[in-house]
Amino acid sequence: MNRDLPAEDQPEEVRALHRGRIAAVAVCSLGGTVFGYDLGAVSAATRGWLHAFQLSVPQLGITVSASLWGGAAGSVLAGKLVRRCGRRPILAACAALYAFAAVALALVPAGRWPLLLALRVLCGVAIGGFVVDCPLYLAEISPRAWRGRIVGCFQLQIGAGVVLAFAAGPLLSMLGMGPSPWRWSLALGALAPLCILAFLRCVPEEPHWLHASGRPAQAEQSAARLGIPPAEWLRSLHILHRQFPAGSERLLQRKYLRPILLAISIAMFNQLSGVQIFRMYLLDLLSTAGIGHRSRDLYAVSISVLSLAVTLTAVMLIDIRGRKPLLIAGSAGMGMCLLSLTIALRGHAHPAALETILTAFNACFAFSQGPMVWIYLSELFPFAVRGAGQGLGSLVHWLTSASVILCFPVLQRVAPSGVFLIFAAIMLFQVVIVARWYPETKGAPLGQPAEARSIAS
Repeated sequence: MNRDLPAEDQPEEVRALHRGRIAAVAVCSLGGTVFGYDLGAVSAATRGWLHAFQLSVPQLGITVSASLWGGAAGSVLAGKLVRRCGRRPILAACAALYAFAAVALALVPAGRWPLLLALRVLCGVAIGGFVVDCPLYLAEISPRAWRGRIVGCFQLQIGAGVVLAFAAGPLLSMLGMGPSPWRWSLALGALAPLCILAFLRCVPEEPHWLHASGRPAQAEQSAARLGIPPAEWLRSLHILHRQFPAGSERLLQRKYLRPILLAISIAMFNQLSGVQIFRMYLLDLLSTAGIGHRSRDLYAVSISVLSLAVTLTAVMLIDIRGRKPLLIAGSAGMGMCLLSLTIALRGHAHPAALETILTAFNACFAFSQGPMVWIYLSELFPFAVRGAGQGLGSLVHWLTSASVILCFPVLQRVAPSGVFLIFAAIMLFQVVIVARWYPETKGAPLGQPAEARSIAS
């Protein structure tokens, strides 16, 4: 144990988690399943939308990116509401909204493109709320020694959702579910949010928020339900009062400039890797590369299973090796993969070579950027501005993602390989930025990165 730190700042050693905390993590991280399933289902639905709604290439870009613009709005709204209403009501509202929109999507009449867009925006609003609320809640109920692994469960569930969605497409086709299996696939997305609503009784309100809201008795009850040991609870309250005795503050202040810049950069780099393109347009990219329909579906399932396995490995290592080493290694790997993809596309490489490059890229993302963005965002801001800070990072994430997805169909026609060269340069630039300026947050109190804490002490 580090004896240079004050006793209250030393990470507590927790050998096993209480079943109350495990249940809350399991239910809350299902928000990641909703997100991941939506990504995979949209990738499988693009060709069905083109046929059913007679979409042009720009219209397809608008349709696919509609949920991302909704996610931007949802992240701003959730960032404000989690501070006022708490974490649990936001989780319930997002689950109900997504379940409604997913079922409604299966019933949209052919040709009603505006209605399709509206429902996709609603899906995005719900997912935007999940990506703010779920990592926030998971970070706040975690022991410091487990925080990376617990928040990483959100990314694991995203990976699991993608696997389920890619597997559902060919399965529904085999079962002969009519001429539009994409409708059934999207409707099945309602199952995960309905599970959240069904098991919400296992998720008590976040105790630190209750205490900051002037309800100390309820806060202690919630902490007891989660199985937080009294010593850990008292230590966290001590840090809570020491860091932000005022309760809540305005985010846009000079003293929060560094975490704001870090949140913006990690969110932008995450999406300027081009990962969303590979997620939402994966099946179309494989078809363009000359891979048959059945082979591309099998490959999509295989690559998503591999990504899930690599994410699990990263989550197990993140509290041991730290955040920065994994982020640097993964970003360097993604940059090299994107450079290789550019060369392969220009040289009309064999489809097997493209499959290998895409597999390596997804593995590098799953090892670093995938879990890291949510873990890092959940750790940067002190309690007084944590909801607003998480909302800001998520907003930048969604806006960057939506812009990339909206422009990709057009850019692909103009310069099919040039866009990936740009992404490669950005990833290699990120390696320099992370190595030089990013703090390590492993084992630090929330809102006080480890390097800053060491300097202060």
